Amino acid sequence: MTAQEAAAEKRMVPLREGVFRLPSGPDEEPALIGSRCQNCGDHFFPKRHICLSCGQEDIEETPLGRRGKIWTYTVARQTPPGSLMQAPYVIVVVQLVEGAMVQAVLSECDPEAVRVGMEVEMVLEKMGTSAEGNDLMAFKFKLV
Repeated sequence: MTAQEAAAEKRMVPLREGVFRLPSGPDEEPALIGSRCQNCGDHFFPKRHICLSCGQEDIEETPLGRRGKIWTYTVARQTPPGSLMQAPYVIVVVQLVEGAMVQAVLSECDPEAVRVGMEVEMVLEKMGTSAEGNDLMAFKFKLV
């Protein structure tokens, strides 16, 4: 296989399956995979089998929007052993437009400038390379 063929075979793969959908084409955006209660309409992330609000089991899988606001955050000032992140970095809890709460890393920001209520958008970032040479992708948020 030539270098060109190997590059053509390379693709993005999720670091963790079932958490988000990769774009299937250039005009499609990635989406977090959540759930929506058919009874009360509340949204959750990650996917649930029972509604945390009303206790019903009538739940459907649904893609969630990419935008939300920082609900709370913390600055990690030490790098845990085996981490893919380098300190300092910001861990946020984001309330999406649908109401679902999502914990993730905030990318490309000054940790000292982050504030509750800032608007953010979900993005995908390469975190490494798989044994097959594919890009391992994770979701994060960035300020908008």
